[in-house]
Amino acid sequence: MKNINKTFTLIIVLLSFMACSQTTMKSIGDAKKLEINKKDFVGKPLSYLLQNIDVEIKSIIPFPNKNLKEINRLSLLFVNKEIYKKSTSKISTKPTRITIVFNQNWEFQGEKCTYEKPGCTELTKEDEKNLGQLIISDIYVSGKN
Repeated sequence: MKNINKTFTLIIVLLSFMACSQTTMKSIGDAKKLEINKKDFVGKPLSYLLQNIDVEIKSIIPFPNKNLKEINRLSLLFVNKEIYKKSTSKISTKPTRITIVFNQNWEFQGEKCTYEKPGCTELTKEDEKNLGQLIISDIYVSGKN
């Protein structure tokens, strides 16, 4: 009977630990986990999400731009902008893209960031610091991975 109690207790502890474990993205294949577990990130700052992505972010698509007061969405890409631009127009066959939505600037005011503008598609440490305080309102993942 003691062994059954010990086993049962161990199972409960392990299940509790697994249920409370933090959602992290260790590979591109884990991107959907972030969307499935978006409740772990919605209402929290962007910096918290970025700390939980262990895959190199090679380029970004800010919309309309990287201005703290104007940005509405930020897409994270795990390929460089040249590869992403060359991919097909079908969203389901494009490389994986994580889009983070912030609850601001729904009028999309501000100059639009484009691939041609220097620094527009790079996520610098300064960008992480400036934008890190923005509160996430939604996350969705698109692409083939």
